Amino acid sequence: MSVLQGHLIEIYRKSNSLKLLFIIICVLLCLIAFIFTLSVGIYHTTFSEALNIILDHLQNSISDPRVDDIVWSRVPSALAAVIAGAGLAVGGCVMQTMLRNPLADPYTMGVSSGASLGASLGIVYGLFIFPNLSYDTSLVINAFVFSLIPVFVVVAISRKKNITPTKMILSGIAVMYVFSAITSLLMVTADPENLSEAYAWRVGTLAFINWNDLPIMSGVTIAAILVLWIGHRKLNIMTSGERTSQSLGVNSQKHMILSMTLISLMTAAIVSFTGTIGFIGLIGPHIARIFVGSNTKYLIPASAVFGALFLLIANTFAKVAGEMGLPVGVISALVGCPLFIFILIKTRKNAW
Repeated sequence: MSVLQGHLIEIYRKSNSLKLLFIIICVLLCLIAFIFTLSVGIYHTTFSEALNIILDHLQNSISDPRVDDIVWSRVPSALAAVIAGAGLAVGGCVMQTMLRNPLADPYTMGVSSGASLGASLGIVYGLFIFPNLSYDTSLVINAFVFSLIPVFVVVAISRKKNITPTKMILSGIAVMYVFSAITSLLMVTADPENLSEAYAWRVGTLAFINWNDLPIMSGVTIAAILVLWIGHRKLNIMTSGERTSQSLGVNSQKHMILSMTLISLMTAAIVSFTGTIGFIGLIGPHIARIFVGSNTKYLIPASAVFGALFLLIANTFAKVAGEMGLPVGVISALVGCPLFIFILIKTRKNAW
């Protein structure tokens, strides 16, 4: 081995170590943010009290029942922030990589607009696919089923020959606007009491998450992230273009459809419980890309942990904003929009 080869290998290993360091730092910050968000709310507790409550539950003991009830009731929403933040960020990461477009995100397929329509039909008019179930369960099923309708439309369009990533994005946007228009019509004719609930769901909130919601949301999200990460080599090859992918034995169109379907299922499993939380799928991958580059072997986990961290922090601010707090989707949009514009301005033109 020559001196030059050894030097290049050393640079490569150092670069990978820095990428892993970023991921580890984000994980540690997530743990801190997780404990901190448990201490914030209408009834304020200290960081040490929240930490002690978590440690008590790990040891199956309760030292202060009053504080335990307050802190432990906030755990489902904090866990949902981690799951939703990671899932939406990974979905955005893979969509941006496959479509080679910085504006792509998990909602590009129209999942959020479909879910909003399904939820609005249940909230405003009481129209449920399974009306005999409980209200919350029926609402989630409505949102999930309707969220997949735009996906099937876009996937059907994408199966045609000579379909480009740009045309796929435009197809998703077109379907999204149609569903959003129908939802807006429903909200115009809604009763004022139902309108506030429908609006809060449409903006996105973690305030109504309970323990029963977490198994489905976490199970689908974790499984989808693992499958997408396992296919990171194909994603890296697809960034070189369709001809290069075919020459290397990767059917880019088939893998794109499978990945988009998987992302849509994951996104549907999240927004069915949380509503539409914006900008996580845009901001997470862009920030992670600055630190770890475009190699999806590191970009996918980096996007996941940063997305979880971002939503945990946003949820913390949402709980203390105003007298009764705000939906987390409002905070993520207020912070994410200017940050996203700044990143796009600073990003090199040849980065994509």
